[in-house]
Amino acid sequence: MMDAGIVAAELRECAARAGLAGLAIGPARPLEEAAARLRERVRKGFAGHYGLTEGSEERFCRPDLLLPGARSLICCALSYLRPSEPDAPARGSLTGVIARFARGRDYHLVLREKLAVVEARLKELVPGCSTRILCDTGPLMDRAAALASGLGRAGKNACVFAGESGSWVVLGEIVTDAELPFDEPFRDHLCGSCELCLAACPTGAIVSPFEIDLNRCISHLTQMSGIIPRELRPLMGTMIYGCDICQEVCPQNASAVPGDPSGLEPGPVPAYPDLIGLLEMTQREFESSLKKGSPGWIGRNRLRRNACVALGNLGDPAAVPALLKALHDPSAVVRAHAAWALGRIGDPAALEILRKRLTREQDPYVLDEIRAALS
Repeated sequence: MMDAGIVAAELRECAARAGLAGLAIGPARPLEEAAARLRERVRKGFAGHYGLTEGSEERFCRPDLLLPGARSLICCALSYLRPSEPDAPARGSLTGVIARFARGRDYHLVLREKLAVVEARLKELVPGCSTRILCDTGPLMDRAAALASGLGRAGKNACVFAGESGSWVVLGEIVTDAELPFDEPFRDHLCGSCELCLAACPTGAIVSPFEIDLNRCISHLTQMSGIIPRELRPLMGTMIYGCDICQEVCPQNASAVPGDPSGLEPGPVPAYPDLIGLLEMTQREFESSLKKGSPGWIGRNRLRRNACVALGNLGDPAAVPALLKALHDPSAVVRAHAAWALGRIGDPAALEILRKRLTREQDPYVLDEIRAALS
């Protein structure tokens, strides 16, 4: 076998050629510190809607269980920071906001393609080795793996800062049974005494440095299933998928260098989608557009639900006809959030229609939302 140090150097060069922002190698052993932190998050109720229960945390921190005989964990970062972003629409327009990572092609596909290039090079250098690629697609905490491998440092917003790319990165891994030299993890962070991200988070989801309550995180709220907690909706602004606020205010990101744009060209997801068009989007329209991008996995109705919340926060009566139409939608989740948005707008004619809807609505969640809107 080729010298392991030479293999590692070759993989780094291959990653750079493929357009990845960084590569680091850690041991494929249990991430014990991450597991302890995750157990504490579960105990505090901060784990969001991922179905985590006490005792189930270990499987998210065991790269050694993902591949028989796993020895090394190759962690990679892909920057999605572009040299420029589209200008925000004029004030008063009925548009929402899609987070930066989700505006191009589906990053899962792009990252997998680039990881596959590194994987192929590894198999050339270490014939017969086994591998498994993960890119937010398996039971492994990507951020914990990246930190344990030395790919980057932790920020107080719980993001991973990967060199000159800042925190504008998505993460993926290659688990392998090849024995490679390990990089040293960083033992410090970049934040110093700065806590701008804590102050800027609208929902207070960053409850303390490095600790996130996913139940309050806007990015999580836009992606979770079901009913968004009523008290958090006004704090979500016009976010439709994801949230960039804690990264945008971070001084460490001010000097971040844009990444390699190859593969992350603008895709089917606009940065500032028209909210009425989004709410009225048919399944066929969804299949041919948004489903092909990163937000597609949450489905059409969650995106339409989020559009209702954004329209309610904008408070423009121009949205009333579309929201009234949504009151008759087959999805109870869409109907519930449409009722809330109508209550926020407060149009007298719309409120009268909400009163009439009380006599015909059968779903208890929607009825509760209508009553709350009328009160």
